[in-house]
Amino acid sequence: MARQPTRRHLVSNELLEHSARLFAEQGFANTSLQDIANAMGISRPALYHYVSNKEELLAALVRDVLERVVEILERVSGRADLTADARVETALREIAVTNARNTSRFRLLDRSEPDLPAEIAEMHRQARHRVLELLTGLIEDAVAAGVFRPLPARTAALGMLGMVNWVAWWYRAETDGDADAIADVLVDVAMTGVRRTDDRTVAAGPRAALELLKEDIAHLESAMRRALPADSD
Repeated sequence: MARQPTRRHLVSNELLEHSARLFAEQGFANTSLQDIANAMGISRPALYHYVSNKEELLAALVRDVLERVVEILERVSGRADLTADARVETALREIAVTNARNTSRFRLLDRSEPDLPAEIAEMHRQARHRVLELLTGLIEDAVAAGVFRPLPARTAALGMLGMVNWVAWWYRAETDGDADAIADVLVDVAMTGVRRTDDRTVAAGPRAALELLKEDIAHLESAMRRALPADSD
């Protein structure tokens, strides 16, 4: 039997949601604990039962947003039941859905980045570095397996993250529909850009990559012969 969330957990989640919305709308510096208490419909002394100051809330939001993504990537990276390209696809879909369902928290984090206190900014930097490192590794695995085109893995990872992160700025459930359906479209677009077509998929290893290169050179030579005028001797 699944454990039911405790009242403290439910209130803490509501607290983070209201804080994220107010920080995003008013700015971190312009939002007081009283504003947050008013939004929750409780007194300021009651709020102190859950949090001591705004910085504590901001740190919790940073962990909540980025640690979710790190957890997704770490879990998917360890899935031996998935192919290399399926691991990338699965991770991107989960990240996109997570961002779509937590838009206010993600927007708050993005807007507040220049104003984060030093300790929280370092936490944020390390988590972002870990996210990029994990996704880059997944892409490198897919390239090595011959199912992704040999693109720069870090650049591809940054592009994919930009796509699934941007959803937090435009997605609205009431107008854009189900988050899972939106994620499917974004992932399809992202994967189409990096995945080899069926007739270009090869086994892993340098010999297989060399065979593809030979095919490309042969195609280029043929195209050049058609395009260049014949020598007139």
